[in-house]
Amino acid sequence: MDEIKLDLNTAKIIKLVTGEEICCMLPKEQLNEKSNLLRLSDPMLIKYVPHITNLGVSDYIALVKWVGFTEDKVVSIPKDKILTICNASLPFTQRYQRLVNVEIPQQLPDYIERNLNDKDFADFDKKISAKKEYKDKMNDTLQNMIDHLTMPSKRKH
Repeated sequence: MDEIKLDLNTAKIIKLVTGEEICCMLPKEQLNEKSNLLRLSDPMLIKYVPHITNLGVSDYIALVKWVGFTEDKVVSIPKDKILTICNASLPFTQRYQRLVNVEIPQQLPDYIERNLNDKDFADFDKKISAKKEYKDKMNDTLQNMIDHLTMPSKRKH
């Protein structure tokens, strides 16, 4: 049987069983052929964002980092989660490569970014608990109002 050669210079668009579409490069160094994993280099999620124009609704295509909060450039995914792999067009490949080559630091949320000590964690936990208690109290109040408003009338007609 003939071996299929993949063009490693063109970005790939991978459709997953989840419906997600990923744009990435396939590194030359893949895992063992018997492995159930495929290695992806710099994977980016393709997001279709509806955009309203004078002519109607069209899709704006955005590329966003697929796996956030990591410095890893190569990600492995199970082959059985892939529906199809196809070559991206040359303009799409060029756009993808420009985005990958731009270093944009990813901001972490404040509570992750800073080193919290035990007191800070306790204060943060109190704030979360207070918000939950307030939300629970408001939900109870709303439910009581709904129950009162939906109560059958005792008047005889």
